[in-house]
Amino acid sequence: MDIRQIEFFVAVAEELNFTRAAELMYVTQSGLSSSIRGLERELNTQLFDRTPRAVALTPAGHAFLPRARRMLNDARAALRELADDAVEGTLRVGSEQCMGDLVDLSDLIASFHAHFPNVSIRYEQLSSQAVLDRLLRGELDAAFVAQAGEFVPPGSGRKLEAFEVAREDFELVLAAGHPLASRDEIAWSDLEEHLFIDFDASWTGRRIVDAAFAARRLVRRVAFTVNDMHMLMDLAQKGLGVALIPAPLGSKPQAEGLVRRPFAEPDLQWVVHFVTTEDSGPPVRLLAEMVFTAETLTATRQNIEAESRTRASEPAGAARTGSA
Repeated sequence: MDIRQIEFFVAVAEELNFTRAAELMYVTQSGLSSSIRGLERELNTQLFDRTPRAVALTPAGHAFLPRARRMLNDARAALRELADDAVEGTLRVGSEQCMGDLVDLSDLIASFHAHFPNVSIRYEQLSSQAVLDRLLRGELDAAFVAQAGEFVPPGSGRKLEAFEVAREDFELVLAAGHPLASRDEIAWSDLEEHLFIDFDASWTGRRIVDAAFAARRLVRRVAFTVNDMHMLMDLAQKGLGVALIPAPLGSKPQAEGLVRRPFAEPDLQWVVHFVTTEDSGPPVRLLAEMVFTAETLTATRQNIEAESRTRASEPAGAARTGSA
C-alpha cells in the first residue's frame, strides 16, 4: 500500500465518480480503477459498491475513509519535513521481476517524480540476489525485494536496512479441467502426482516453493520453467500443469478462468521488503515515506473490521455522520 493508492481512494470517496476522480488525479480511469482494486485486495475488503449508474462507499469504505485521510495527512507532513524545494539528486531503484499487486511500482515511481521532479530516477528489474548485490556495491540506492528473513550480508562492509511492506500467502492455480480442480481440499501429497509450471530458480517464488516441498520431503516435478508470468498462466490454462504462486498474481486478468485454491502455510509466504543501505540519502528516505509498512496495513485492516462491526450493530435508521 502506498500514498498514491490512498490519494486515489480519497478522491473517489469524495467525488463518488471514477471519471471525475481520475481527472482530478491526472491519471487514466483504468489506472485509477486498477489501483483501487489493488487496495481492496490488500485490505481484504470491498471499499466501493459499483453499478453502471452510481458509486457508493461500502460500510468498510466508510470505516476506512477517516483513517485514509489521517494516513494521507501524516505522510504528506512527513514528506514536507524531510524535503525542501531544492531536493535533487539521483534515485536508483531496483526490484524483483514480479511484485504482484503488493507494490504498484510504476505508479509509486510516477508519484515520486510528481512530488520531486528535480530527482532523477533510474529503475532496474532484476533477480532478488542481483538487486541485493547491487545495493551492497553501491550501484543501487533502494530496492523492493521479496525475501523473508533478515538482510544481514555476511562479510560485507555495508549494512542493509529493511522494513516489511507486505505479506501474502500462496495459492494453487490450475485449469478447470485439471483432475485436482474438482477437489474441495488438496493435500501436499496430492501434488506429487502432477506436473508443475514454475519460474526459473533465480526467482524468489520458485525458491520458496522448492524449500516448502523439501521441508515436507516431497518430490515436485517441474516440467515447464518460464521467466514470464503470462506464459505461466497460458500453460496452466491449457492444463499442462499446476502452479503455486503468490496470491496477488492469481488476481491478474491473465488468470481469469483458472481455478484457485488457497495454500496458507507459515513457510509459504510472499514477503516484500523495502531495502536500502544505512547511509542512504534524502531521496531514498522520501521514497520510504511514500510506502506504508505491513504493520500499518495490518492495523488498518483491523480498524476497518472493528468499525464495520460497529456500524453493522447500529439500529436500523440510526444517524451516521461522515464525508463521502
